[in-house]
Amino acid sequence: MAATQQLIPSPELSPPSIAHLSPNERASLWAQMVDEGDRLLFEGFVRRSGDERSAREAMQEWLDRRDADSTAAKIRMLRGRTSAECSHGR
Repeated sequence: MAATQQLIPSPELSPPSIAHLSPNERASLWAQMVDEGDRLLFEGFVRRSGDERSAREAMQEWLDRRDADSTAAKIRMLRGRTSAECSHGR
């Protein structure tokens, strides 16, 4: 039988603990990760578009579509709730 594939990484591959960080340091680390993700995303748009101006436009269009899709999904979820759920603050 073939070797079992492990879906959860082993402990030595896990990210470092942030338990020692203050709430402000954790928020700063989170912001840095968001910025890095945005940078990587933008670089992908630059590679596909060829120049920064076209990449900005393409990325803005993508963000607008993503926001519209997210809003539509939230509206669908809220419409699926019964009036009793809404009146009880759930």
